[in-house]
Amino acid sequence: MKLRARLALVLAVFATVTGLLVATLSYTTTSQQLMASVDTSLRSTATTLRAPTITVSRSASATRLHPLRHRPGGLFALAIAEKITRSGKVIPLVGARMLPVTNRDRAIARDLAPRWLRTQRVGDITYRILTIQYRHRGALLIGRNIDDVLHSLAVLRTRFLLLVLGAAVVAAIVGYLVASTLSRPILALATTLTASGQPDLARAVERSDEVGVLARSFRDTLEDLHQSEEAQRRLVQNASHELRTPLTSLRTNIDLLQRYDTLGSSDRERILADLRSETVELTNLLDELVTLTVEGQTNDTEETVDLCTIVPAMIARFEARTRRSFETTLPPGSVALRIKQQAIERVISNLLDNAVKFSPSDTTIAVALTPSSLEVTNVADPLDENDREHLFERFYRAPTARAVQGSGLGLAIVREIITALGGTTYVHNTPSELGPSELGPSELGPSELGNRVTVGVTFQARR
Repeated sequence: MKLRARLALVLAVFATVTGLLVATLSYTTTSQQLMASVDTSLRSTATTLRAPTITVSRSASATRLHPLRHRPGGLFALAIAEKITRSGKVIPLVGARMLPVTNRDRAIARDLAPRWLRTQRVGDITYRILTIQYRHRGALLIGRNIDDVLHSLAVLRTRFLLLVLGAAVVAAIVGYLVASTLSRPILALATTLTASGQPDLARAVERSDEVGVLARSFRDTLEDLHQSEEAQRRLVQNASHELRTPLTSLRTNIDLLQRYDTLGSSDRERILADLRSETVELTNLLDELVTLTVEGQTNDTEETVDLCTIVPAMIARFEARTRRSFETTLPPGSVALRIKQQAIERVISNLLDNAVKFSPSDTTIAVALTPSSLEVTNVADPLDENDREHLFERFYRAPTARAVQGSGLGLAIVREIITALGGTTYVHNTPSELGPSELGPSELGPSELGNRVTVGVTFQARR
């Protein structure tokens, strides 16, 4: 069912239920008031008939004993009145029709029961009947024709039903029109496509209403989707390129191993060593690809971590594993960051691993942490402008680093994580090469003389 039909149906049901409640309440109140008026009329008639000035003896003439019969209209125009003696005899007082007398009416005449008010149909006429004691000498039975009242209530009931039906129809029409008006720009947003197959959101984005919010959300989602598709395409292209080299080497070595019997022991050892090396490189490459693909999609929850605690712990781990020397500079207090702990540990690990790979083993690696950045500086050949520009791209490796085993994805993973955090990544050869505002922390770098390369990230610490 379409949205327009749903809204029309909902409004129609709402109008029907509301109308029925209001109509029922109004009808009940009106009916009670009309019947209360009839009951008041009956009690007033009983008071008049019980008055001492009215003679009800049968021995007197009709004109003298029953003057109420000759009053046109008035209180008794629609009434029938009878007297019931204590012995149960019925004497007509007003009206030509006789009202039915029940045992309860006779009990009231004998002072054995209280007054009785009821609605009863006599022939083709409906009466409201009151039975009341008459001076301890019997009872008065007074009936009032209420067909006019019932007719008025029937007319009122019909009008209420028609009113509720009309309100439901009007509500359905209004709901359909409102839904059509509201959904028209949404449908236009969904069906407006350019020749390239992409939605044309230019006009919708400028709107300030909910449709504009939806259009901007669509635009942002489509941009993210486009960037994701481009990233996946580049990843597949780069991965296929990077995998081709070790696979070619593996195939060549396997072809050589087919002549195993004709190879010398040194050749066999060299080929097997190459196979092991290429296998390790393939394994590392696949691990990095998996990490880069699933980064940010894990179920780990973000938490507030203190980099002043994590950075020294990671450095201690690298010192034990690589036997390298590190200089650490930490700010006073703490550096709190809201992030997944596994992600920030990977950032630190990749930065340290990059510095270890591309620096001489007898040099010291400097790590400087500030409330807004983390920099790792190592002794290395200086990077030219092109290398610095592409260093954080996937699979990119500077010409001087191609001899070092690696996948070229470590710094790309760093950029992915830091960018998702809202930070930036950068690299420079020496602190003096860039301005202080671009460097972040000052007085960076190891104590050794020589060329130095600094790889850093910036972030917004949690206050």
